[in-house]
Amino acid sequence: MSTDTRSARQPALHPGGTVAGADRSGPSDPLPAATFLRASLADARSRPALVLLEGGAGSGKSEVAARWIQAATDWNACTLLYTPAAAGSSTPPDMTAVETPALLVVEDVHRAPEEAIRWLRAWLREARPGFVTVISYRPAELEQPACPLGLDPELPPPLRIRRERVGAWERHRTRALALEILGPERASERLSHRLHQLAGGNPQTVRDVLESLEEAADATAALQELEKAEPPVRLTQHITGRLTTLGSDASALVRAAAVLGDTSRERDLRRVAGLGRTAGSAALVQALRSGLLEERAPDRYGLAIPLAASALLADLPGPIRCSLHRRAADALTRSGEVPWVAVARHQRLGGREGKWLRAAEQAADDPNALADPGAAVDLLRSLLCRPDLPARAAGRLALGLTRNALLTLPSIGTVDVLGQILVLPQLPDEVRGEIRLERGLVISSQLSRSEGKTEIERALTELQSRPDLRVRALTALANPLSAVHELDANIHWWKRAQATAEASGDPTDLLAARAVRGTIAVACGERHSIPGLPANLPDPHGGLDPRRNEYLTRALSNAACCAVFNGDLQQAATLLRRSATPWAAAAAPFITECDRGTKLLLRLERGQWSGLGGESRALLSGVGTRADARLVLLQLALAQGAWEDCVTLQPNPHDLPQVFSQFPYEVSAAGIHIRMAVARQKTADAEASAERIWHRLRAKGVWVWAAHAAPWAVSAWLLAAREDTARAAVAELASGLRTHHSRTAGAALLRCRALLAEHGEQHAQAQQLFERAALVHERSGAPYRRALDLEGAGRCGLTARMHEADDRGPVDDALRNLEEAIRVFESLGASWDALRARGTLRGLIPPGHSRAFAGEATDVRGRGRPPYGNSLSPREQEVAALAAGGMTNREIARALHLSPRTVEQHVYRIMRKTQAVSRRHLGTSPKNS
Repeated sequence: MSTDTRSARQPALHPGGTVAGADRSGPSDPLPAATFLRASLADARSRPALVLLEGGAGSGKSEVAARWIQAATDWNACTLLYTPAAAGSSTPPDMTAVETPALLVVEDVHRAPEEAIRWLRAWLREARPGFVTVISYRPAELEQPACPLGLDPELPPPLRIRRERVGAWERHRTRALALEILGPERASERLSHRLHQLAGGNPQTVRDVLESLEEAADATAALQELEKAEPPVRLTQHITGRLTTLGSDASALVRAAAVLGDTSRERDLRRVAGLGRTAGSAALVQALRSGLLEERAPDRYGLAIPLAASALLADLPGPIRCSLHRRAADALTRSGEVPWVAVARHQRLGGREGKWLRAAEQAADDPNALADPGAAVDLLRSLLCRPDLPARAAGRLALGLTRNALLTLPSIGTVDVLGQILVLPQLPDEVRGEIRLERGLVISSQLSRSEGKTEIERALTELQSRPDLRVRALTALANPLSAVHELDANIHWWKRAQATAEASGDPTDLLAARAVRGTIAVACGERHSIPGLPANLPDPHGGLDPRRNEYLTRALSNAACCAVFNGDLQQAATLLRRSATPWAAAAAPFITECDRGTKLLLRLERGQWSGLGGESRALLSGVGTRADARLVLLQLALAQGAWEDCVTLQPNPHDLPQVFSQFPYEVSAAGIHIRMAVARQKTADAEASAERIWHRLRAKGVWVWAAHAAPWAVSAWLLAAREDTARAAVAELASGLRTHHSRTAGAALLRCRALLAEHGEQHAQAQQLFERAALVHERSGAPYRRALDLEGAGRCGLTARMHEADDRGPVDDALRNLEEAIRVFESLGASWDALRARGTLRGLIPPGHSRAFAGEATDVRGRGRPPYGNSLSPREQEVAALAAGGMTNREIARALHLSPRTVEQHVYRIMRKTQAVSRRHLGTSPKNS
């Protein structure tokens, strides 16, 4: 072994100083046994210690050992790594010359030769003070799992002993690693959950599978590839090797578990394996000790890593594999509650055509058939491939899938397979219409695709004899959040729903029509009372009819979303609480996910930005949350000056209706795009985007939502010297708000008028309008919007009184407005806004006035220039933050009221001081050297 002055075979280091392999351990966790190790390595007189590090293959023992080695190095202890099972490493290290305190890690003891074990036993019997010995091993691969050093190793009394078990990951660690490897737009929560199931939480398998998905285009593609994923090479080799160590009976039992999947009783495993009670019980014990099977509940057993099933069956000849599937079908049929979808699959794979079709018929009538929607989709696919398709069974199973998919989270392939069902000529119109309706609802609400509305409209013609389903379709078309239909069309569909419900006399249909009318009223901010307003609706609860519960929960959820966009944040919070019922959590997870997204928007508006970016990134690929998360991240990126991130997240303006299929989201995203284009002085882009969204607003007719784009559109037109267009748009907005109103819209109209007054150099009037807008946002509890208006009020107030230095009162009011705006921006972390407001303050503060109001924002230095040396000055820190976010020198100059030449000099000095390799890295450079 090679040895240096500090350690023997110390792990290689990455450039950043991280132990090789340590970065592969996934999410960072507290260092296991840190207190024990540190105390044992405190000095050369510490009692000798032994740590038994045990875990299965791929559980991360090497990563834990690497972290311990790094920690011991940081604590100034010698570190040694010995792997006796590795080629060329049979000679033990010479411990006589090693200084204490020291850490010795001996890896893979389960594969160590006998002479290495003898040396290790002798070493521990004579271990000197100041030494900590770590031995890692796989218990399942030892003759005596609890005795890695053999029976009675004669460990001396002074030796401190600790056992550390490294097992399967918790689900949150799989989720964190998925986000790290695939990114938030591909690593959906569904993918993480499914991967955790397939990998059994095994860290190495989780990583190997995630790396195989790195080329997936999006979240849907990644989930599809996961469902088709083959076992990783490492897993296949390990499983094959372990299987060869088992007897024939235990091997048969493991393969039976692979065929059955999920968890199985001992009785079913024995039947599929073809074993009697005595032989089967002995084989089960051996399989459990091997680590290939695990006990998940009393008399419930399954593969420790379910993804290994195909590897366990791959080398079986066809007749044997078919026989196993037949036995599985027979065993499941004899169980108390028959899982007919699984039985049908086994009958098909066992080659029993007639029994397969009969099982499929049973599955179509089984209320539990959709416990595994993915398996149900596979059964439908297999039925569609037959020339003698049993249309009745396929239609019934498809109906069950559509009903299940809308409230839950549909399996990958659900929409496609339902589309294939729709073209079957054998289907009755009524069945086809219901399938088409539910499929259209899934496409529209869960996949956010506009063609879903077309499917719903087509379904209406096929549902003439089903008033309940016609009401369902009509209320979906009446939903005002949709960007497909204008408000007049939404009202038209509602009137048809109301008439259909009144004709049927069904109380649930009448409730559905009334509830959607209330949602329209909340969305538009109608001033007169509407019977279907959420406050007049009952709460959903478990005792009600599920269809009635669904209508109520959807109405509350949609109204909460509208309330957030309209600035009624207290109402939104109340509606979200009412929507979050035990029924919704159990029966309607999709609606629950939508509410989860709405809560992100609510936190954004309320200024609860701490941790909001991380939570939004984690939900960026989630069904029901992706639009909310993207919108939140766009706003945060713009406010924080992370403009490169903003550009990455921002869709092309022409693609906004596809990315944000609900209209207020589209308007808000357009407003962010216009605001950024104005800030970057991209006049043509800002002007074109303003024209596009204004045309869309005029067509939709819900003017309260114009609040999220109107002020920025006015800024764009004024930048393009189109004051007449801006004034006409403001007049149109005011006209649209005469019968409809919201707090956000009212404040936005005031801000638009303030911008026009400021452009016309009527600064005193502009100040008053900005202050009135800020007061509205203060009452709403929207601090960021309030701060933007206070900044405008301060800017206009100082501009109006630049030559009125004696009039201290008004000047002081303007200074207070700017100071408060800066304080709010900084408390939120809106760094770009804070720096821009500081620049405004520095550029406009009247000569001779005290700068006490500005606090740190004025960067008071006194006489002379402090000797910053290699540290960044406060101004350089500001420039570095904006440059790292992607701003050009000219954009930084405008934000900070500096000349481009001055900014260029700052950037040069900053890069020289920090030795940053690019502007992008300036934001992570230390403020001080």
